[in-house]
Amino acid sequence: MRSLLDFLVRHAHVFLFIFLETLSLILLFGLNDNQRIAFLTSANRLSGTFFEWRADAESYLGLKGENERLLKENALLRERLLSLSDSLELERVKMLSDEVFVLARVIDNSVRKDDNYITIDKGRSDGVVQGMGVFDSRGVVGVVNMAGSHYSVVLPVLNSRSSISCKVVGSQSIGFLEWRGGDPYSAILVDVPYHTAVSAGDTIVTSGFSSAFPENIPVGTVRSVEQHRMSYTLKVSVDLFVDMSDLRWVYVNSRKSDPELEELVGKH
Repeated sequence: MRSLLDFLVRHAHVFLFIFLETLSLILLFGLNDNQRIAFLTSANRLSGTFFEWRADAESYLGLKGENERLLKENALLRERLLSLSDSLELERVKMLSDEVFVLARVIDNSVRKDDNYITIDKGRSDGVVQGMGVFDSRGVVGVVNMAGSHYSVVLPVLNSRSSISCKVVGSQSIGFLEWRGGDPYSAILVDVPYHTAVSAGDTIVTSGFSSAFPENIPVGTVRSVEQHRMSYTLKVSVDLFVDMSDLRWVYVNSRKSDPELEELVGKH
């Protein structure tokens, strides 16, 4: 106790100064409205500035967490968008399908090689066999090359061995759609009779002259026409309807093939 009294006596002038200063502030701001308002306004400005600084600091420190949250939300939205897009594509294919078509999903694909191939998730157990035509809602994709029990390999238009019987809409003259490599968005219709009326912008469809494809499955539009006078045929450049790099769902023409017809035609 004596130590406390000695401390208070030794610093009595300091406590007196604090007491008088506090009393003067109370009298100044308590009895003077103008001074009180000025003080409160300044205090609010200071506190407001402090709160802004604190909010900015918290926002900066929380950027990592916020970015992670936004990335998760973006990933979720992308997943939902892809799921919706996939569902819409599936429904569109189903609408165009009937009992003679087998719906299949593309599980592997290539477009930049000289000889490209596509793998689908349907095989012999699903009624898919070699020689069946494959197409999607946009048009021709290719022909089944090998069929396993549950998977099949498709020889697409973008393969040097592919040859599909086609015709120009409005004409019964046929040619064979082939691919010479390079551009994955176009192919060539060869052996078209030179008297065939065809010009840029015309539509090319399947001829129906083989059991691989029904008649009038879309193939593409004519880009240009060259006439080979020596062979009396036309060479028709075709812009394909199907983007082979964007394949998800296809359907296979599972109608029974006619061996006699295939032997006579000799090509797909």
